[in-house]
Amino acid sequence: MFQAILMATLLIALCASSGRAVESSASSTQASSSPTGAIDGDRFSTGSAHLWKGNAEKKSWWWQCTWNEPRDVGAILQIVGDDPILFQNAPCKYVWQASLDGLSWTDIGETATEVECRAFRLHRLKAPRRLRYLRMKIDDAEGDFPTIREVETFTDPAAIVDFPEWIVAVATIDRAEWEKKKDEGRQFIPLARSCPGGEKLQAQYVWLASFDERFASAEPRPLCAFLSGNFSDFCQKDREAWRGTDEIVKAGRLPVWAACGGAQGLAILADTGIDRPWDCPHCRDPKNPKSPIYGHIGHIGAGLKKCGDYSECLFERGKQNVLAIADDPVLAGLPREFEIMESHCGQIEYVPRGWIHIVANGSGGKTNLQCLRVKDRYIYAAQFHIEMAGTPGNSRQIMANFLKLAREWGGYKPDADPVAVPAPLERP
Repeated sequence: MFQAILMATLLIALCASSGRAVESSASSTQASSSPTGAIDGDRFSTGSAHLWKGNAEKKSWWWQCTWNEPRDVGAILQIVGDDPILFQNAPCKYVWQASLDGLSWTDIGETATEVECRAFRLHRLKAPRRLRYLRMKIDDAEGDFPTIREVETFTDPAAIVDFPEWIVAVATIDRAEWEKKKDEGRQFIPLARSCPGGEKLQAQYVWLASFDERFASAEPRPLCAFLSGNFSDFCQKDREAWRGTDEIVKAGRLPVWAACGGAQGLAILADTGIDRPWDCPHCRDPKNPKSPIYGHIGHIGAGLKKCGDYSECLFERGKQNVLAIADDPVLAGLPREFEIMESHCGQIEYVPRGWIHIVANGSGGKTNLQCLRVKDRYIYAAQFHIEMAGTPGNSRQIMANFLKLAREWGGYKPDADPVAVPAPLERP
């Protein structure tokens, strides 16, 4: 009992000295958690003692914190959800409210959010609010209940908020596959964390339709993003789910690495766009192709199968040799020809306008356009898979190089400046 009282006293003293709230409460709380878990200074833990969870049977919730005396709040940092990388059991529709007496509440309008999908968000207020009580009023949750991992406040709306580097892993698989908990693209996260300086990287793993300029531009901003491969053909895809990715690539403010089907998707966006229909080699009218930049390596057997049936497609799988044909910094430290993992039957047929070819097939390889890059941005479309187990040294080298470029660029950069176009290399 004495130890518990001592720890509570120390927590109150720490919060008072750091500017964090000294007390917290909630409309309901799961037994395994506590409202004070959201103000204990541990931003990212998903352990029950370090977060607040509302009861699952409720339809609305609130969590609030209190100071000993009125203070100005100009910015609010929130970390939500009970999974380390997924936006899961998190506030979805909410607004922050202010009060001086704990009885009369006023909405802080600029924090009102109808459909949240960010685990990390910094709300900057138009002007500081004088308050003693700060409450998140939650009207809906993504999942069965809301979870808050940490809340921090800052007096100045323009305060510099220290936040660790974080990355976005984007699953470009179809919605039905995402809902079945397939984890395509998640593998980029441990690979990034295995690189020097990446051990403490935070991450969020999202489905394709959540990835757009609004997601990427909100503070705290991500360092870079990774797009996964996928399993269906492009004539079968929901093009609208790709609209946000199209926004991000056209804006050119965020370093992006796309693999396999994700890379093919970027090529289609660059060449065909989002509003015109897409086709595949199985359903394509050769006299009137809809998205000719996407093709298959080849076919065998008596005839073509229906769309999405790859049983008569030629594949490139396992360790394959690829060849650098441009002096791109993402390839630093690698030999001209190096091994990397492949798993595909689709391919990019030609280089879209505004892009350059940096990696071709090596000895024994089938696909020529192995890696492309936007000419003056660190946005890459790679047919191969650095995230796949099999060539750990080369995969880690490319990942480390890409993270270094993203850091030098500054992560998501609102005022995006062009970068040097890599020089071509003579083919051996």
